Formats: sequence, C-alpha cells, structure tokens
Amino acid sequence: MRQVLTSSAIGLLALLPLSCGSGSSTSSVGAGATAAGQANLNIVFAGVAAADAINPSEVTLSWPSAVVQPTLQGADGMRYRIYRGLTADAALLEANLVATTNPGVTSFIDRGLPDNTTLFYRVVAVDTDDRVSISEKVANARTPAQYGPGSAVFGPDILPLWDAEMPGNPGTTCLSCHTTPGPGHLDLSTPEGMLVGIGTPQNPDTFVFPYDGTSSWSEFIARMSALPALFDHLPYFATPDALAAMQEPLTAWIFEGALTVADDTPPVFTFGSPEEAGRYFGEFLDFETVQVTFPHASDPESLPANGSKEGQLEYAIYAGRNSNSIDWDKPLIIAQVDAAAALADVVTATFNWTESDTLIVVVRPLDSSGRSILFDFDTFDPETASAETLEQYRLRMRNQSSNEREMVIIR
Repeated sequence: MRQVLTSSAIGLLALLPLSCGSGSSTSSVGAGATAAGQANLNIVFAGVAAADAINPSEVTLSWPSAVVQPTLQGADGMRYRIYRGLTADAALLEANLVATTNPGVTSFIDRGLPDNTTLFYRVVAVDTDDRVSISEKVANARTPAQYGPGSAVFGPDILPLWDAEMPGNPGTTCLSCHTTPGPGHLDLSTPEGMLVGIGTPQNPDTFVFPYDGTSSWSEFIARMSALPALFDHLPYFATPDALAAMQEPLTAWIFEGALTVADDTPPVFTFGSPEEAGRYFGEFLDFETVQVTFPHASDPESLPANGSKEGQLEYAIYAGRNSNSIDWDKPLIIAQVDAAAALADVVTATFNWTESDTLIVVVRPLDSSGRSILFDFDTFDPETASAETLEQYRLRMRNQSSNEREMVIIR
C-alpha cells in the first residue's frame, strides 16, 4: 500500500496524546514485535474486528470479548491494549501503544487524529494477572479530509449583483426588470427563478447549468447580447469592468451547485434505510471488468433549487486485494452522476481489475463543495507529487463522507 503524508500530518500524529474512549478494514499481518508482559496462550481472543473513521479526527474500534481457556470465563475482568501506527507493521510495535481500556470494555474511540490519513490498529487482551494474548490482527481506517462547505451563497453573494445600479443609468438595476417570475420572463430575485429562467419549473429555459460556471457564463453573455435584449444591456457592454465584477461571484456560485443555502455537511449513505437494502454490491462482469452498484447518498442541502441530482454528487471508488491494501491516497475512479443516473435509484460504475480473484471495494460520496479546486486525477501520483499538489488533492477531497461499507467481490 502506498502511504503519503504531508510533513504537517506526520508531525501532528507524532504529537497525539495517549487517549481512551468507549469501521471497517481488517486483515492479518506477519509478526512485528512481542507485547510487554508474559504471553498467555490460554487467552482466546480474535483481535480487532473493525476500525471506522467517523469524522476527520476520530476513529472508532470494536472487538469481541476475550476469554481464558478452559473455563472460557474472564471477559468481565479483561482489559485491552490499543496500538496505532501509520503502517500495519508499525501497529505491531509495543512502542505504539496508545491506550488501555477499563475491564470489560470492548470498544474505543481514538480522538484528535489528523485528517486525510490512513491509520492502522491492533488490539491485544490483558487478563487480571497482566498476561497478554498473542494477537497480530490489524485493522485500518482512513480519516477523510476536513470538511469544507461551499463558499458562495445566493443571498450575500449573488443578489447584490442584480441590485447594483446599472453603469450610466442611476436608479436602475437588473431587478428593475427581472423580478416577475413566469414564462417568458427571467426572475433574478431568487435562485429558483434563475433556474427556471424564461421557462417553467417543468420545462426550464435558463442560462444556469449547475456545477458548470464556465458554460453558464457564456450562455449568460449570449442572452444579454441577443436582440432585442442587447439594447437594454448596452451599458454593461460599454463598461467591461461592470461585467467582470459579475463574472467571478456568479460562476463560483454556479460551480458549487447554484445552491439556495450554503452546504454545511458532507453526504452520507443511509445504510440502515429499507430503501437501500440490497443496493450496495459488486460483481465481475468478465475476467477483468468489475461493476459496482450503490444507492445515491443523502445530502439534501446540496441539491440545487431545481431538485435535480444531476452533478449533485460524485463517488470516489477505492479497491484493494484486501482491506489493508486499499490505496486511500488515490481513488481508483471518480464516478459522476449524469442525467440518467440522477433519475435512477442506483449508480453503477465499472473498472478493470486483474490483481486478484478477490477484492475489497469501498465507495465514498463527495458533494460539490470541493469541486472549485481543479484537479487532474489521471496524472496524480501521490508517491511523486509535490507538497503543493498534495495540498490541492486534500482540498479537492475535503467534502468526502466518512461513513463507509466494504464490498467483498469474488471472481
């Protein structure tokens, strides 16, 4: 597994305190180092069961109770030591002990972690005589990048553009003419009116293409300069600075989805809902082609005013031979939501896989708040990328969900 961290992330991890608390990647790795204390071969303990990032700075761990043979008793008095490392081998080292639980506790929340980082965990059981189990099972979790909501909001950022006086025409604004909704008339006073344009909610005719600020601006200029509208808008074309003052905030707002309110939360899969039952799975279509199917994530506030899911979300898809070989530093593909996928109950995506007969796939949804950061995923190589490129990648992926579920796919 490739592991790339910025120096700031490594420094932060080194300063993390010994913590205590209270998923989902598990695998076994080779022996690294023996734990302190005498090993007790009679302790029956399966090791860590799951590790899940629940937000950019916390990982939750869980494991089954350990017991002592032959009585298979002792769970209530058993304590557990938690080890954390930046690699699977590091989690085996005694020096990387981060916490010891109270007796009988079988879960733990690791807090104060760096975001955008893959962390590996091991848990060993300790009986009342301080004898320890032999446990080399390791689980990993990837904390998402710190969530950053979109910066453009209709009220403070867009409405003032239409309420500013037209150049050379005191007392007249765009809203002087464009506040009456309805067919054949553009309403600039609300995001809903802008997205309807001169059409109707059922058949909109607008210059706004959510998430595509560049095309929207071109369409905006084309409509302003079309006859007979050109004569009303001549003062703007005679004053290029007035148009330039509109372009940046308008395209930024559209690029972030033309949302009514700021999007303050990342998307999530609602795995517990009946609607999503049986809709998250993958399969080999042939020897090298894998298809994954999953439901749309939930993120109501990132829906544009027209309610369309098209372009609303995208999905980062990760894969590995097993859980601990997933390369979290670069998604295998980014699945977009086109018009057809927006109308469907599920999203499907395909990719090639020849490395193994079994693979683990994890899908994480992203909303549009990071999309203003232009990034070339095809050429991105986390092993050779500069610190500036790694930071751009972190910003681009900052709107990623932290909840996840593994798919196990067998050829």
